[in-house]
Amino acid sequence: MEESLILSVDDDIRDTASLEDKASQLAGERVALDPHQTIGKNFEVVDPSVRAILVCRKSAEGAVRVFGKYIRNVATGPDEHGYVIVAVKSSEGETCRLLGTPTMRYFRLSEAQT
Repeated sequence: MEESLILSVDDDIRDTASLEDKASQLAGERVALDPHQTIGKNFEVVDPSVRAILVCRKSAEGAVRVFGKYIRNVATGPDEHGYVIVAVKSSEGETCRLLGTPTMRYFRLSEAQT
């Protein structure tokens, strides 16, 4: 059920507009992709302004974990492959915590929506 809030985007990784459209559909809000990658810090809590995260699964060992009614976990590491978008529905009380040092890019509310 909650797996529908994690989407593989390997074919779209170089198409920012497509990534933003897919993340917006998952998040239920219009979002824009941050221009730069972020390397997470162990046990870091993600800012509530983040509505979805583009996760590079083949990065340092770690995980992006979303807590809510259900827990969603995206593992990262040198043996993982691909890119996924995971929604963070902070408007529904979900929070996100990073484990290890995953590489990712954040989606935040679009300027047009704020």
